[in-house]
Amino acid sequence: MKKEKSSKYWWLITPTYKYAENKKHKLIDSGCTKSDLSKALKNYNSHYLLSSIAICIAASLLIPLGHYLYEGGFYSHPWIKYILGAAVAFISWIFLVSRSIEIFKAFLNDAVEKLDGDEPSSDLKYGQRLRLSYKSYLELIINFASLYYLVPSNFYKDCYQFSSIFEAIYFSGVTITTLGYGDISPTNPILQLLSVFQVLTGFVLIVVCFAIYSSLALGYDKSNK
Repeated sequence: MKKEKSSKYWWLITPTYKYAENKKHKLIDSGCTKSDLSKALKNYNSHYLLSSIAICIAASLLIPLGHYLYEGGFYSHPWIKYILGAAVAFISWIFLVSRSIEIFKAFLNDAVEKLDGDEPSSDLKYGQRLRLSYKSYLELIINFASLYYLVPSNFYKDCYQFSSIFEAIYFSGVTITTLGYGDISPTNPILQLLSVFQVLTGFVLIVVCFAIYSSLALGYDKSNK
C-alpha cells in the first residue's frame, strides 16, 4: 500500500485531515489489513458525526448562556468578551471548518482515485462509501449550522437573529442544497465565502461522489453477471 503524498502545510489549513492521515499511515505501517482500515474509517466517520451533534447541542446552549451572563454583568469588562469570542472562533476553525475542508478533500481525492483506477488502501464497497458520503453530508449540515448559529447577528442582513439552533440547521440545509429561499442572507464576506464553500462541498459529495460511486458499482455488478 502506498502512502498518499501531502504537503506539510495541510496542518495549517485542516488539522483534522492531517490527524486522520497520520493515523491512517500508522495503521498501514503496523501491517493492518484492508478490512481493519475499512473498519477504522467507518468508526472515524461515525465518531465525527456524533461529535458534530454534540457541538451543535453545546452551541444551542451557549447563546442563551451568553445572554444570561451579559445581563448579569459578566461582560462588564470588554476583554472578557474578546477572549470568549476568540475561543469560540478558534474552536470553530479547529474543528468545524477544518473538518468540512477535510470532508471536501478526502472524498474528492477518493473519487479521483477511483476514476484513475488506483488501488484502494481499504476494502470498502461502493455501497459503504455511499453511506459514508451520506453521513458526511449530514455532518456538513450540522457543522455549518453550528457556525451560522454562533456568529454575531450583524453578519446577516438586517442583523438577523436565529430563534433557535433548528432554524440554523434549516438555513444550513437550504444553503447546501442550493434552494436559496432568501429569507436569511449573510452579509459578512467571511460568512459569504463559507456559505459558498458549503455549497461546493455538498456538490462534491452529492454530484461527484454519489455519481461516481453509483456508476462504478453498477459497472462492477454488470461485469460479474
